[in-house]
Amino acid sequence: SHGTRCAGEVAAARDNGVCGVGVAYDSKIAGIRMLDQPYMTDLIEANSMGHEPNLIDIYSASWGPTDDGKTVDGPRNATMRAIVRGVNEGRNGLGNIYVWASGDGGEE
Repeated sequence: SHGTRCAGEVAAARDNGVCGVGVAYDSKIAGIRMLDQPYMTDLIEANSMGHEPNLIDIYSASWGPTDDGKTVDGPRNATMRAIVRGVNEGRNGLGNIYVWASGDGGEE
């Protein structure tokens, strides 16, 4: 449900007669299924961040590790390699854009 809400904020149609408009209303959204596994691995995450780099412009990753507001975790080796490759080679040399959640842990 979270991904669907995020996609709506991005691509909601203009003049839809309902409310609001997406920040990139003429965009197309593709969902990459990865969080339905019983566990997350570096390879699963890397394959998602490197999926179709010449067709995808922006990867929006609004998930992260368990967040207690104090601990910082980030992409591991294979995922970092996929991101670096996307930034340098994706979109036929223009580079992919990666947007990642900054975390929402802690009490405040």
